[in-house]
Amino acid sequence: MAPGMQSTKAWTTDARGWPLPRAEERSPIMVATDFSDAASLAVEVAAGLARHLRTDLHVLHVFNDGLWATLKNLYDTQHWSGDDPVLSTRRRLSALTADVAFRHGIRAMAESESGDPAAMIARFAGQCGARMVVIGKAGDDWLTDSILGETALDLLEQAEVPVWIARRPYGAPARILVATDFSGSARRAARLACELFTDGEITLLNAYAVNQENRLRIGGASDEDIDCYRLAEQVSAETAMRQLVFEVDRAKRCRTSVVHGQPVPAILEQAAAEADLIVIGKHGGDAGEQRLGEVAQHVVYHAAGDVLLVP
Repeated sequence: MAPGMQSTKAWTTDARGWPLPRAEERSPIMVATDFSDAASLAVEVAAGLARHLRTDLHVLHVFNDGLWATLKNLYDTQHWSGDDPVLSTRRRLSALTADVAFRHGIRAMAESESGDPAAMIARFAGQCGARMVVIGKAGDDWLTDSILGETALDLLEQAEVPVWIARRPYGAPARILVATDFSGSARRAARLACELFTDGEITLLNAYAVNQENRLRIGGASDEDIDCYRLAEQVSAETAMRQLVFEVDRAKRCRTSVVHGQPVPAILEQAAAEADLIVIGKHGGDAGEQRLGEVAQHVVYHAAGDVLLVP
């Protein structure tokens, strides 16, 4: 464990109080907290996931030393009464972690770092081998507001592991909507959903459209021409969907939905009607990009429920 970090551990038990298998060999869940209401919800979601997956939980707080330096320049901190803020924060983190470990019957470690929050969260996730990172949504303009001193968008772009954006109290999602464009990132998202939610109802959704349909009309394409192009896109999408199901859903329990329309409205509409969680690939088209794909960004921003973003 890195210098300055603290750990609080509790043994995992089931509902009857019987010990569950040790989780050393399982990838842990990691949650970032700044002790806000949104972060508190994220901690509960992450603890529920850790219990569901029978793995460990790392609760990370990044102390924003840049912000603290600014405060020291603005105020005479030498005359402040009370504890050192770093020590006080670590004690608060340890207490929070011990409490969540006890209530959920999991092993949990309190971890603290200093530096650039988004970069430190992404880096620590790699160091601890996290299966995913859970963060909370705070405010209507959360993509431009700060999360632990940095933008949520920075974290979503930097993280090399799946990121769960928590908006509602945890209950294992019963209805999961996986949005797919059949890219590598989308295929990984579908595979992860099938691995994580073995008891959930999973729907694989693809929204197809004719490329540059309006320009085709301006160029003189008739309604019959457009209908033919749409049919070709539909057949292509249905073929790709069957191949995806063959790859990720050997148990043949996923529903499929291939609809005509633009991806973002189609995803949000179907999610609002019948999903507790949206799972979506981080990148549209070819993988390997660093920036968050446009469709993923809009879904993450506008979705009413939880979103799991998969790189």
